[in-house]
This record gives sequence, structure tokens and C-alpha cells, in this order.
Amino acid sequence: MVDQRELTIDYIRINGPVLPVQIAKHINTNILFSSAILSELVERKMLKITSAAVGGSPLYYLPGQEAQMDERLQKSISGKEKEAYQLLKENKVLREKNLEPWQRVAVRSLKDFSRQINVTVDGTEETFWKHHLVTEEELKQIISGILEQEKPKEIIPEPQLISNPAELPKQEIKVEQMPQKIIQEETLPVQQTLEKIKIQHKPEGKFYEKIKTYLQENNIYIIKEETTKKDKEFDFLVDINTPLGKLRYLIKAKSKASITEADITKSHSEGQIKNMPVIVLTNGKISKKTQTYIDTKLAGQLNIKQL
Repeated sequence: MVDQRELTIDYIRINGPVLPVQIAKHINTNILFSSAILSELVERKMLKITSAAVGGSPLYYLPGQEAQMDERLQKSISGKEKEAYQLLKENKVLREKNLEPWQRVAVRSLKDFSRQINVTVDGTEETFWKHHLVTEEELKQIISGILEQEKPKEIIPEPQLISNPAELPKQEIKVEQMPQKIIQEETLPVQQTLEKIKIQHKPEGKFYEKIKTYLQENNIYIIKEETTKKDKEFDFLVDINTPLGKLRYLIKAKSKASITEADITKSHSEGQIKNMPVIVLTNGKISKKTQTYIDTKLAGQLNIKQL
């Protein structure tokens, strides 16, 4: 008997990113079972899954099919997110401080298409966003170009026209008196500029390690993770084993002194967009008012756990 997982992989290899309904039709089963197969393949790192959905379902694709995923998934976004996507794809790399407030929010929400890059230049850290298909080498060159363009320009006075050459001052000009330093600064090789740039990718910090330990100890399988605020906030797409089988959750990990109703409302909204329940993990205090709000308004949709 042919392994249905192999049939699924072969189908995606030929047809590109798919929805569970396509796999269900291909292997002659129901969507629930095809979704379970796809989730298992994601857990085994054989497939990738999108955060955004097409018609309510995420796309599943093989590593190396990122460009195909991009082409198909971008057709499902609209409004400000569509505008932000087009801006990001056209420019390849965006400097966050140069973006309008709505653009910052929209680019941050494009989790399948944008990647947050923390760049340290001359001791100052800044946030850049790159299109997910931009390579590491291309990223460095583009950031270098952005930084070079925004350097203060030296103002050179326009030459004055003298109608009578006899009025020119008599001065002997020697080659060694030319401003060599300025010429050297203008012709600095790109490599020296790149050496000033340090790009950080890997999440770190005590809170992050605490969350990872908690997930491992509770046999919670991480499918996807993302840093939303350096050292302070992280998103995890996970599968949790239950007596009813694996259930998928969005985990919002927050390092804060206290969790407010605003934090809960925002987390719940993100869960609704992704069509999945939410778990909030925090090292902060949970007030009785906030807990009551969760119990009465969001029962079954959001849970909170204090670490």
C-alpha cells in the first residue's frame, strides 16, 4: 500500500503549494485527515506552512518553493497589506524609521513575506524589513546602499564665472596639495561599509529560553516561531497533543510587568485572523479583572498561563 504521506509530498513537488482540500481530493480522503497528514509533515520539517490563509486555510509547501508560495499567497491579501507587500517587493529592503505608521503595522503583519532584521551601525541599532526571497549577500549590499545614500552630502559651492582672465588670481597649484582625504572617503570600498553592519537573526534572552524550556517540557511541538519585540515578545505556531488528537494553537509569549485587557484583546484578534485559539504565556502579573474578562468573554478561545 502506497504511503499517503509520500503521495502528498509527490503531489506538492509537482503542483507547488497546496491547500488541504487539494490533498484530500488527491488521496481520496476527507479534509480533516488530509490536514492531519500535512501537519505531521510540517512537524517533521518536510513541509512549511503559511501564517496567512487562502479561503480560511493555510498553504503547505516544500522547502525551496518559497517563490511559488509568494506568488500564490500574495493574491489573497488586499488593502493596506497589499500596498505594503508591493512596496516591500519593489524595494526588497525597507528601513522602518522611514516608513509611515500604517506601513510599519502592515509590513509587520506580512509574516509570510517580510523578515525583521536588527542592524547595528556605529553602535546604534535599527530595524529593517526585507522581502523573504532576498539573499543574505543581497541584503547587506542593499542596506549598505541605503546607509550611503542617507549620509550628509558635502555642499560644494558653484564656480563663479570670470569674464576677464586677467582677473584670475595668480596661484601655483601643486598636485600634492589636492584634498586626498576627501577623495579617499568618497571612494571607500563597499566591503568597509559592510563591516560596520552586524545583522542579528537568532532570538535570544532569558525569557525566550524560559519559553522554549516550558514548551519542550510540556511536549508542545513548535511549527513556526517569530520575534515580534526583541527579547520581550514572541509568537509560536504550535501543535498540542490532546485526547482528541493534535490541536493547533497560536502562543503569544509576553515579558511584561502585568498583562492588561488591551494585551488580551489584541492577542485574541490575531487568533481570530488566523482562525485558531490562543494561549498567552507571560512572566507578568495577571489581575483579577483581566482573568475575569478572559473567563467570561473569551472562554474556549483564549487561555493565559503565568510562568
